[in-house]
Amino acid sequence: MTLFKQIMSAIVLVFLLGDVYAQANDPYLGEYRKDALAHEQYVKIAENRVEIRHKNYKAAAADLLPKISASADYWYVQNPLLMAFPEDNRLGELSGMSLGEGANNQYGVYTTLTQPIYRGGMLKEKQKRAQVREQMSYDELQITKQDIVMATDLQYWQSVAQKELVYAMHNYRDDLTRISNLVAHKVEVGTVNKSDHLMTEVRVNRAKLAVIQAENDLKVYSMSLNRLLGRGFEDTLPLSDSIVLEAFFLPTIDQKVRPEYTLAEHKVKSSVHELNMVKSTYKMQLSGIATGSYSSPGYDFNPGALPNIQLGMMLSIPIYQGRKKHQVVGAQQIRLQNRELELERTQEILNLEVAQKKVAWQNSIKETDLAKTSVDKAKENALAMEERFEEGMIDILEVIDSQLYLEQAVIEFIQSKLKAQVQWTHYLRAIGHLTIN
Repeated sequence: MTLFKQIMSAIVLVFLLGDVYAQANDPYLGEYRKDALAHEQYVKIAENRVEIRHKNYKAAAADLLPKISASADYWYVQNPLLMAFPEDNRLGELSGMSLGEGANNQYGVYTTLTQPIYRGGMLKEKQKRAQVREQMSYDELQITKQDIVMATDLQYWQSVAQKELVYAMHNYRDDLTRISNLVAHKVEVGTVNKSDHLMTEVRVNRAKLAVIQAENDLKVYSMSLNRLLGRGFEDTLPLSDSIVLEAFFLPTIDQKVRPEYTLAEHKVKSSVHELNMVKSTYKMQLSGIATGSYSSPGYDFNPGALPNIQLGMMLSIPIYQGRKKHQVVGAQQIRLQNRELELERTQEILNLEVAQKKVAWQNSIKETDLAKTSVDKAKENALAMEERFEEGMIDILEVIDSQLYLEQAVIEFIQSKLKAQVQWTHYLRAIGHLTIN
């Protein structure tokens, strides 16, 4: 167990949050996360990489098994080789004789079996490295899945906030339309000038334009969300009407080990195995070999094909490499040190991310509270201005301005709720709790 995991097990890194403000239960988001993961091509690519690494692990394990190969050849030789003894009386009866009839047609079928016996640990280290790389690809898959869940959440909440904004723009338009009708009535009775009514109509048209723009943005956001979910761009997508920041008690949240950390940890392990592989190339190498053949020419250069078997062992011992081993092993040790530094940096970055996202989320809640207070005050002010206008105490411009302030306060409140929900999503990702459910 690494030092990081030991610290996490001992301290548990518990965040006492008390009352949490966020929309925890949404009727659609859970299914949308599943749909996005099922459709996203990057997830499928990452899954394929896991399968590739698994096959590479199986291939590395196969290097420990015997290897059997077969081959065959054929040659036509115009002047085949004969074993001829020289004319020498000392050879007696063999003097001047030729052994073997030679073979114009030379051919053979061969089978070879090779079994590695000892390769300095190279084969086992390759297998272990392949296994670690398979785990690395699984970590990358988990990171990809969290990226997709994060993108789905952000796009969904952006769409929900825009839907709420569309309702707000409708209400703003309707309020101005109602005020315009009130001004029109006062024009008829002669209590206000026609220019006031014209000015009000201009503001109504602006409100209608704002409705069109808000609806257009909602359509664009919904199309992007549909793409993430694998649906048609023009499909109607059910969304919640608004972001509701609920207060719920969450006594403890344990920080889980992020896949980014385990990925860096597995990279260190991979470098350790690579270092051992480099060292193994400078150790003794021992292999067993067995060869069976059926070939011509046979024994004593006879033209007929005959069977033959060879058994042997091959031993290789590196003695002097011109200090190459020292340089190569040293370079690999430096790579391992770099991996360990990357692991240390990853831990720091993840811990910093947790602290930053927590602060950002808590501050966003404060901003939302202030924005809600502004909406309440703006509603109260707009109502008061409208009553005073009906009593003839103020002109229409002040009423219109009060409605504009209300519109801006509502927009800021919607944006603050979106920001709070987004920061909560980022915080869940930082502590490793952003999952499908």
